[in-house]
Amino acid sequence: MTIDLHGYRFYDDGASEPLGRVPTARLGELLTQAQAALRGRAHGIALYRDARDFLEARPLGEDRFAFHSQRLTRRSLLARLLRRGADLDFSVASRAQAVAVFVAYVGLPRAAFERKAADLAGPPH
Repeated sequence: MTIDLHGYRFYDDGASEPLGRVPTARLGELLTQAQAALRGRAHGIALYRDARDFLEARPLGEDRFAFHSQRLTRRSLLARLLRRGADLDFSVASRAQAVAVFVAYVGLPRAAFERKAADLAGPPH
């Protein structure tokens, strides 16, 4: 069964372009297009469940992607004391890892995804 969410492209100039429903099987193609666009009109891609629940990915070079979202689940007291940000920002070192992050986002409830993102992520960008 293919699960898909709605997506959009977001451009460096502030514009956005709706992609409609995005099957998970198409994620690799969209990420490759975003990498190729670094030499032209640079853009990233995003999937979303609703206006608050989104995940954006932007290429940082040949095979590295930065992810951004807002945290929607309540953070632990320790995380708040350590002043971890309200945003979820991290990077991965390959297109395959970027696809895996999006697949986890699509397939998991939001709270479980936020926990899983820590396992999937490399250092912050």
